Amino acid sequence: MKAGVHGWCGQILKIDLSNGRTSILDTMSYADRFLGGRGIATRIYWEEVLPEISAFDPENRLIFMIGPLVATGTPAAARCMVIGKSPMLMPEGFCYGNIGSFFGPYLKRAGYDGLVIHGRSSKPVYLLIHGNNVQIHDASSLWGKGTYATGTILKQQFGKKVRFITTGAAGENLCRSANLMTENDGSVTGGFGAVFGSKNLKAIAVMGGGGPSTAHPEKLKELGKKVYYLCQGPPQTDPGRKKTKSRKTAHCYQCAMDCEFRAVARAASGKDLIGMCQAMFVYHEWILDRNDEPEEAAFDATWLCNDLSICTMEMYNIIAWLDACFTSGYFSPEETGLHIEALGKLSFFEKLAHMIAERKGLGDLLAQGLLRAGERLGEKAKAHFSDEVSDVGGAAEYAGRAYLTNALLYAFEPRQPIGMLHEMSRLLGKWVDYLNDPRSSPVTADVFRAAALKFWGHEKAWDMMTPEGKACAAARIIDRTIVKDSLGLCDAVWPIMISWNTPDHVGDSKMESRTFHAATGIEIDEDGLNKYGERIFNLQRAILLREGLQPEQDDYPAAFNFTNPVKEIYLNPDVIVPGRGEEVISRKGQTLDRNIYAKMLNEFYRIRGWDPESGLQRADVLKSQGLSDVARDL
Repeated sequence: MKAGVHGWCGQILKIDLSNGRTSILDTMSYADRFLGGRGIATRIYWEEVLPEISAFDPENRLIFMIGPLVATGTPAAARCMVIGKSPMLMPEGFCYGNIGSFFGPYLKRAGYDGLVIHGRSSKPVYLLIHGNNVQIHDASSLWGKGTYATGTILKQQFGKKVRFITTGAAGENLCRSANLMTENDGSVTGGFGAVFGSKNLKAIAVMGGGGPSTAHPEKLKELGKKVYYLCQGPPQTDPGRKKTKSRKTAHCYQCAMDCEFRAVARAASGKDLIGMCQAMFVYHEWILDRNDEPEEAAFDATWLCNDLSICTMEMYNIIAWLDACFTSGYFSPEETGLHIEALGKLSFFEKLAHMIAERKGLGDLLAQGLLRAGERLGEKAKAHFSDEVSDVGGAAEYAGRAYLTNALLYAFEPRQPIGMLHEMSRLLGKWVDYLNDPRSSPVTADVFRAAALKFWGHEKAWDMMTPEGKACAAARIIDRTIVKDSLGLCDAVWPIMISWNTPDHVGDSKMESRTFHAATGIEIDEDGLNKYGERIFNLQRAILLREGLQPEQDDYPAAFNFTNPVKEIYLNPDVIVPGRGEEVISRKGQTLDRNIYAKMLNEFYRIRGWDPESGLQRADVLKSQGLSDVARDL
């Protein structure tokens, strides 16, 4: 650990797989402008990944970066950012992913704020990082094994405390949507498993017993207790409160939160099943349509995706597409090698998953990604795509035709920005919960409006029937989320927008800046911290422009938002939003109006200080944010 540095370790490990050489970057030469996590990783990408480098080029970087709050004892601070050129995007380009569990914190405990991998090994290898001892091992015996077996073997060889990240058959065979997986079913989407495969890299194993120092450990501990207090359910005196059992084993490092992204369900057989967020539903709806398959088969389908390292969001879209193609007669069973009568049975899912991961038959085409398969097959095939089909992590459920601010969030990110989308959808979902049962949520319409003003910065940010204030809200959400990703904070807890345990039930928007000060010793307020997010967002924008982004066409959400009426929203099936007072308004059946979006877009450009006509960044704005070299290069 670097002397006099708190929160950070002070060094970033670089490994060239082509020759086995390692080197060290100084974290602190980046941290003063880019914090850590997403910020520093984005800066390294800008410096080292030129536009002409392809996703499977040895010179593509895989950048793992951890923020200064990770491994400090801060609650829900175990996230690790992964950045590189994604083979899943079409065309290939800059992308990011985010993973929890234990890998990132243990990389930091090994003494590193991040890891940058480039080059390509001549044979399958895995990395073992134990402090200053960095080894490259032959992975021939691991190649071809699933992610679960790989993790088990690494733990058998190096002990239970070793932490790992790996890919399965889909990554080894360069399936463009292949994930990276870690223990407790943590995953990184974006096709980075295929980048692992292109480098002949099977896994990274990490051991570490250290950790960063903190500037004010007692204050940090006090703030941690406040985070837990703010996130607790209703007071014990409330007769509607249900007691929850404490969990002895955390699913992510140093986190005792009840994670809403990890659910326990009881199947019809009485078996307890554990699933992670969206991945639980990759095959669920098709299994429910049958009477001859147990419900737990849906969890087996998720397990198989994870073991093969297939993105469950992509797999869901593939199955929905095949279902539509079979129903319309576009595909016959003979053309696909699949038996449509078995759709909904686990056997159908298993065959399809192995076809994709092993690139056999139709699976070889689907391994290129559904978007590329559509381009290959033509318009009749693409006509069967659902709205959810997009580059990485597409979903119509959070779309801007229902929640106007989300239209801007989709438009300005290279992938589905789920952490940003959750801010609005979760708060609205809590308001819907309150309408259904006031004991389940403290979010009345007044609380919703107060939280919207506090966190989104505009008195009309709450009103989903007007474009006013939506650009301000989008800018605030983008900056705060990028800071969150740069500090290493988890989306399941941060930001703390509402609470049962404050007088007005509104959360605390200053918890991030106060915790950052306690960990690092750097005095900063909420606005000052969010300026880091604005700088990093501008750097990301510069990367996307350098790689070919065209604002006049790309600064818009997917076309279906303007044409297809919204039917339902996750956590809000009736698509209701608060009106004035206690009025309840529904946006069901609405589309996004192009004139309204144009007003929001123009205001967003103005807030960012970009050219209002072209959407391009101005040199003086970049220079004022400490990005003079970016202005010069653009």
